Amino acid sequence: MTVGFGLVGCGGAALDIARALDHVADARIAAAFDRRTSNAEDLAASRGATVHTDLEALLGDPSVDVVYVGLPHDLLEPTALRALEAGRHVLVEKPMALTVEGIQRVEAAARARDRQAGVVFELREVAAIGAARQLVRDGAIGALRSVRLQTVIDKPASYWRSGATGRVADEWRAHRDRAGGGVVLMNAIHQLDLLRWVTGREVVRVTGEIELAGEGIDVEDRAAAAIRLDDGTLVSLTATAHSPGARDQERIELDGTHGRLDLPDPYSTKPTQLYLARTWNGLAPDRWHPIDPPSVDPYVPFLAGVTAAVAGHARMPTGPRDAAAALRVVLAIYASAASGRAIALDGAT
Repeated sequence: MTVGFGLVGCGGAALDIARALDHVADARIAAAFDRRTSNAEDLAASRGATVHTDLEALLGDPSVDVVYVGLPHDLLEPTALRALEAGRHVLVEKPMALTVEGIQRVEAAARARDRQAGVVFELREVAAIGAARQLVRDGAIGALRSVRLQTVIDKPASYWRSGATGRVADEWRAHRDRAGGGVVLMNAIHQLDLLRWVTGREVVRVTGEIELAGEGIDVEDRAAAAIRLDDGTLVSLTATAHSPGARDQERIELDGTHGRLDLPDPYSTKPTQLYLARTWNGLAPDRWHPIDPPSVDPYVPFLAGVTAAVAGHARMPTGPRDAAAALRVVLAIYASAASGRAIALDGAT
């Protein structure tokens, strides 16, 4: 079976999806739709895909098995629901919806129609992240004590008007009612998902502070948060969208009772670094050990997993419950910043 993908929204995020699908066996781009037709044509032409001029035409295209939704955040949930109602599987850009209840509606609609619903958390497939997860699960650094999340980026001023690629001129990212949030929701949500993926723990309490980006922008470009996990581990988050000269600084550091793991920026070429305070698995103590698995484009194995799920051979790599777990933490940071109080979470997924 060849799984046909229909791309709805052909902006910058869709470029990564299209590039990776070219390398996924048993998958192809079957159709594309964007309000700017030239963007859809750009992705469809060389791949023999159909360009549709409206959403309903794409949803009615029999060659489309799964609809990728790469739209502004306020349009993710309603578009995913329309695709599910049309009998299609869906793969939705994060955060999937602006509220946890919205994510739950997508999950319920998928279940009611026996369809698959996935969220794009492709960084789980970064080889260094996978290696770190295995090391933590194998006890290489002992029991977790603290974690530091750093989302430090230097975005151009034009980001708020046209994103990172400039393919779509739309100021939706600058407005909370459409975007839902700034650097925490746009970027740090990936680190928050990886925190859960690598450690296997859930967040139970959050204290946060944010600062808005500036005139005409009502989402944050700076944030800090203190987070406690359900095993007592303390986590700190630093996030900023405009740190002059920042490069390869989306990092995660984990301290344990017997060692430390430093995960580099997922798109850098640097290896994960493991420090051991004891001999472990033949590795000497009191020194750093580079853990350098072969580099892969994380979108390729991620979309291979999506393809397998749609074909009925597996579960979605990341689904609504993963989206909801990450969004709960983001929203708790915002709620804490607004109220000046710590926000308790039940850790439910």
